[in-house]
Amino acid sequence: MLQWVLKCLFSYDGNFGEFNYSIGGNVSYARNKFIESYKPTFGNSWDYYRNSSEDRWEGRYWGYEVIGQFESFEQINNYAVNNDGEGNKTMLPGDLMYKDINEDGLINGMDERTIGFPRDKNPILNFGFNISAEFKGFDFKADFSGGSMYSYEQGWEMRWPYQNTGNLLKQFYDDRWHREDAFDLNSAWVPGKYPALRFNTGWHNNYNKNSSFWLTNSRYLRLRTMEIGYTLPKSLVAKAGMQKARVYLNTYNLFSLDNLKKLGVEPEVMDQNGLQYPQNTMVNIGVNLSF
Repeated sequence: MLQWVLKCLFSYDGNFGEFNYSIGGNVSYARNKFIESYKPTFGNSWDYYRNSSEDRWEGRYWGYEVIGQFESFEQINNYAVNNDGEGNKTMLPGDLMYKDINEDGLINGMDERTIGFPRDKNPILNFGFNISAEFKGFDFKADFSGGSMYSYEQGWEMRWPYQNTGNLLKQFYDDRWHREDAFDLNSAWVPGKYPALRFNTGWHNNYNKNSSFWLTNSRYLRLRTMEIGYTLPKSLVAKAGMQKARVYLNTYNLFSLDNLKKLGVEPEVMDQNGLQYPQNTMVNIGVNLSF
């Protein structure tokens, strides 16, 4: 086993007259690589490709690559690839289309490839930076942290409609492929992001395959802490019998810039069902008095 770890730190202090500032940052990259085992054996080339750990990075995520969604029954009937393993007879407009990697006309395990980073581990790439400044009694400091090269997989309530016989994400209903008139089978199909709903068919082709549709290769930058303050002039506070007076506002986890908001989860949630309690956001206002 070989672990690659790369860290980089930097900081700089400067000023423009009475304006003093400081900038610092850090970047780290950490990943494990399996080197070799003693005389490994494999049944065939596919077994080696799919199951070998020799000279490979750990934490590979396997699944199917989604190349689109069916737009009509005509497209389904004329589609040359057996997308569902049943001659496409279970397909509806809006259903996921998988890439036929080996071009044998059938979607099965042979078409799985690595499509993501480790799903249940910390980001491979972590980074952060901090800034601070002071000017004529005012002070400001902020600390940002972020990560990338990790994946979030939707599962359970975040993937299967009517999970536990009743739960359905609002987004699955609001943004789905559906008939314009639910009571008219000849009405037009209305496009959406998610496939058409099916009750009690959670193991349908749309949901039972790990795929790029349900996987988000994640990245985020979070404002971890921030504080703004003002120290009153000594000549003013001395009149009140004080040595120092400072008012401030500070925050914790005020916001994040990430690509997971579209799913309704925050970037440090790892549970597939999205039910893990998110980071708290706090805002405090205070006064420091010294006598």
